[in-house]
Amino acid sequence: MLDQLNIAPNYRYERKFTAQNTERAFVLEQIKRHPAFFRSIFQPRKINNIYLDTDQLKFYDNNKIGIATRKKIRIRWYGDTFGNIQNPKLEYKLKSNLVGDKWTFDLNDFNLQAGFESKTLIALFEQSNLPEPILADLRLVKPSLLNTYHRSYFLSADGNYRLTFDEKMNYYRMSQSVNYLMEKHQDLRNFIIELKYGIEHDDLVNNIAKRLPYRLTKSSKYVNGIDLTSPTQDK
Repeated sequence: MLDQLNIAPNYRYERKFTAQNTERAFVLEQIKRHPAFFRSIFQPRKINNIYLDTDQLKFYDNNKIGIATRKKIRIRWYGDTFGNIQNPKLEYKLKSNLVGDKWTFDLNDFNLQAGFESKTLIALFEQSNLPEPILADLRLVKPSLLNTYHRSYFLSADGNYRLTFDEKMNYYRMSQSVNYLMEKHQDLRNFIIELKYGIEHDDLVNNIAKRLPYRLTKSSKYVNGIDLTSPTQDK
């Protein structure tokens, strides 16, 4: 279905690092003292995502295993998590081996509160003027996870490398039935650093990455969230 869309690829690399059991101020100081001269480029903001997956959590499994060609589907917005959600975006994260692409589509505003049902999303998609192949694909998935975190943004002095710093991760498990979103799982011990850059700048990235003394990780917030909210699930 998706191959019917004529969307030019815009591949980039994303390297993720996890900083554990350390102070927030120490991590930020290391970013600011990095030889690439990272500087803040936006005000920090709160990010919210509703992830969509199949009934069998196919996207979760593919990400967990590390299938070379895989995808994630999410609804993203900024600011308050609950209430009237304004300017949400539908995002497709597409991974091909070590590089990734992202497709973004505008959605209508919607309301998120206790008692939220997946049929609200079905109506949202139908009313948001999405391409038909995307609509057909979305009929095969359901909400599986809500996550929120705070993000700070940095850019290297040469403008080639973007770095984000994520903290205060919260997760709520979702289902296709009624969601009261009362059980919140928090991860306040870990900080996630993501280094993002175009494929044309991969030759120098090791000089950037080796000055970030944190563990390189392949796991995603989506995988972490499903694991955290369903510790007894047989995966």
